[in-house]
Amino acid sequence: MSASYETKESTGDRGKFSAGGKTPPSEDKFVVFERWLLNSGAKFSKLELRDYGDEVRGCHATCPVEEDEIIIEIPLKCLITVEMGQETDVGQKILSSNIELDAPKHIFLMVFMLLDMKDTSSFFRPYYDILPPTLSNMPIFWEPQELAYLQGSFLLTQIEERKQAIEADYYAICNIAPEFKRLATLDEFKWARMCVCSRNFGLIINGLRTAALVPYADMLNHYRPRETKWQFDHHLQGFTIVSMQSIGCGMQVYDSYGQKCNHRFLLNYGFSVETNVEPDGFCPNEVPVLLQLRNNDPLYDFKCSFFRRESFLPSKRVRVCVAENENFHTMLTFLRIIVADQDDINQFTERSSGYSRGGGGGVMDGRMGRDLQSALNEANETRAMRLLEATMKQYLAAYPDTYAKDCDRLANDKRLAPFSNERHAIIQVKGEKAVLTFFLEFAQNVLHLLSIRDPDLFRSELRTLQEKTKHQWLLMYIRSNLSAIRR
Repeated sequence: MSASYETKESTGDRGKFSAGGKTPPSEDKFVVFERWLLNSGAKFSKLELRDYGDEVRGCHATCPVEEDEIIIEIPLKCLITVEMGQETDVGQKILSSNIELDAPKHIFLMVFMLLDMKDTSSFFRPYYDILPPTLSNMPIFWEPQELAYLQGSFLLTQIEERKQAIEADYYAICNIAPEFKRLATLDEFKWARMCVCSRNFGLIINGLRTAALVPYADMLNHYRPRETKWQFDHHLQGFTIVSMQSIGCGMQVYDSYGQKCNHRFLLNYGFSVETNVEPDGFCPNEVPVLLQLRNNDPLYDFKCSFFRRESFLPSKRVRVCVAENENFHTMLTFLRIIVADQDDINQFTERSSGYSRGGGGGVMDGRMGRDLQSALNEANETRAMRLLEATMKQYLAAYPDTYAKDCDRLANDKRLAPFSNERHAIIQVKGEKAVLTFFLEFAQNVLHLLSIRDPDLFRSELRTLQEKTKHQWLLMYIRSNLSAIRR
């Protein structure tokens, strides 16, 4: 849960920073920081920190590390926990007020840190001194010209929402604890929010589920599949990181921040992963697709009842990735509902035994949504795919550059610094375009197959598609759906 950047793009890059970076000079803040930890009982004898510049750091092995070896041990007294923030006067006022906050656990860590940082003799002073001072890599701190790199992405909306949520939390706390406004400015609060967001670990400490800031452990950069694992060790009464494989001398030591879409990496940690692919080939990158009923639809009221029954309002954003999962089926279900005519309504209400007839509008139970995860009929599926095709084209048109141009810039543009905000933004929008292009081609493939009347030609085209695609679930979907509805 580090605030630093992802720095390992592939197995071939395993030693990418082996000779790079530098050990901080003697008696600088990092030396003081490490001495503070060691004097407090911490252990990390096989590791060293390296500085790559521009607030980018990494942790490297100074000698070979064996599998299943404790490589970091940080004693409990060096951890900052949620409970420490709750015990402050401001924390007590927050608890007694029952105000709603965007991220309560983060808030208590922030409150402790912001108040304790005012104490020049604080036990945690060496830790505070090595925290990045600006967090300029975090999108909520980007300048307008940097945010422009994300043009077309819904992430811009999420960044604004994050800013508003942080500001709302700050003023809500100041309202019930007026002294807090004198102790921390809004800018300091924003900095602390993103520091905590990017660095905290969720732990169980002596039976209590909590979150904590763990000095040194939060310096590890991200890579998947994970090479280390961490926990609070009750026997040692400390936080430990254990190697899951051998690590060579000089190699960077990584943590895994989990399987995430790049928008979460960029929003919460300030970086994007250029090759965000799991070992099984799955890419967790997502795009939120807005699905909404048409106001001029004569069946609008009837369809609204369905959307509400399925916990949808007349519009909903569904996050889709290149995978056959619940959101994929949800998207197709509501595309079919959006384009449904009265004949379709009659057909799928008969398909579901949970439909209660009556009046001009009916109420559909949860079974209806599951029933519509498969195609209804050829005409409805054709209209649904046309809507999907048009939606994907509309989303892609919102970006100023194409997917191909993004790929070319990332590969060949020497002006893109390795850890620049522009580069991470391009990686983010490139990933979105890959998802949108997949579903555009998906819709076009289905429409092409639906247009074929000759059975032999249909089978031939299906075989051709099978040879071109690596997504077997896509073929299974096409076979099971189109075979059932083809006349």
